[in-house]
Amino acid sequence: MSKQPSIYRRGEGDANNRGKALQLGRRVTAVVALTLMTVYFVLLGTSAAIKFQWITRVQIVPAVLSVSGSLILLWTAVTLLFGRVYCSMACPVGIVQDIAARLPRLGRKKQFRRSYRYHEPHNRFRYTWLVLIAASAVAGLSLLLALFDPYGTFGRIMTYLLRPLIASGNGPAMATGVIAGMAVAAIALAAIVLIPLKRGRLICNTVCPVGSVLSVLGRHSVFGMDINTDACVNCGLCARVCKAECINATEHTVDMSRCVVCFNCTAVCDSGAITYTRRRHRLSIPMLMKAPGERAAATIDAPASPDAIDAAAEPDNDEYAPRPIDRRRFIASGIILAAAPVVASAADKLDRFRPLVIDQATTTDLRPVPPPGAASGRAFLSHCVGCGACIAACPAHVLVPSATEYGVANALHPMKNYDES
Repeated sequence: MSKQPSIYRRGEGDANNRGKALQLGRRVTAVVALTLMTVYFVLLGTSAAIKFQWITRVQIVPAVLSVSGSLILLWTAVTLLFGRVYCSMACPVGIVQDIAARLPRLGRKKQFRRSYRYHEPHNRFRYTWLVLIAASAVAGLSLLLALFDPYGTFGRIMTYLLRPLIASGNGPAMATGVIAGMAVAAIALAAIVLIPLKRGRLICNTVCPVGSVLSVLGRHSVFGMDINTDACVNCGLCARVCKAECINATEHTVDMSRCVVCFNCTAVCDSGAITYTRRRHRLSIPMLMKAPGERAAATIDAPASPDAIDAAAEPDNDEYAPRPIDRRRFIASGIILAAAPVVASAADKLDRFRPLVIDQATTTDLRPVPPPGAASGRAFLSHCVGCGACIAACPAHVLVPSATEYGVANALHPMKNYDES
């Protein structure tokens, strides 16, 4: 049996090595970003945390809420050029999901034994859900955005679960009354750890508002994953390692609206058929391309018969039949209407001789007080994502998460409470 030409084998190895290099670079960047954000939340309130504060300012939802035009344009340009790199290199919840999905798949054999498979996108649900979150945020109901924002979710996990375990000093790490925050953080942590074990980035491609917005831009990115069907050997390894479940190995297509640019597929492809490039490969045999299917003819209901339309249009004769008038009831109604002004005037004169009774209500103001620096209550609720960073950094433990003080739709936002401290 003759061997393959050395030129072909060298190109094949180069393509695989480039994929592994991109995968390694992506992993290193993600680990560094996650470490910096973890250290920032753990060291809140110290001078060391100020050095890592910049990592939190590049998050998309806080940038949008603060109307940071430069950051919004930056992430828009990056996504249109390279795809959804934010989801795999800068999003803390996305990085935690990658770690959770990778742990049971350490090693090549375990990786393929617990492999993924292609699933159709849930576009109708995720874009409807995105519109609902955006509409509620515009209407001033920030609970949905606060619960599903990846940065806010990561902040609550760090603030309510991790920081109390490692905090030291006098007094508790947080004030009392944070049971709701701890419960929400625990549920979120369980979801982003357990779901990726089976379905990878399902959360990012269904309920995450940031992922849904970036999917619209990533669909038209300049660089993307492309499968060379002339070099593909149909092994299916790329689809089995795709945690976004967006590679259709049968049709040799990659859904870039769901791809998080993790480079797992390029690193595992030994034939170099799938690459990260700005070019799109064309089949060497165009006749093998699928022809678009015929659309099914729409059925039109038969129109109603003229007799049925006339019957529906005819009014009910009983409804318009004349009714007799009761003479006694008519006279009584007239007397009551004529006497009403006289009775009202007499009652007004009698009120002048009655003593004035003052019913003084309680003067306790139950309105919640936002943290220092809030320009107004409305501005505070429209910018805060409920990450809990200020609650953890408060040295006097005066700040606590709200329950219904701001309204049920704005729960978990910080407020001042002097009852405990």
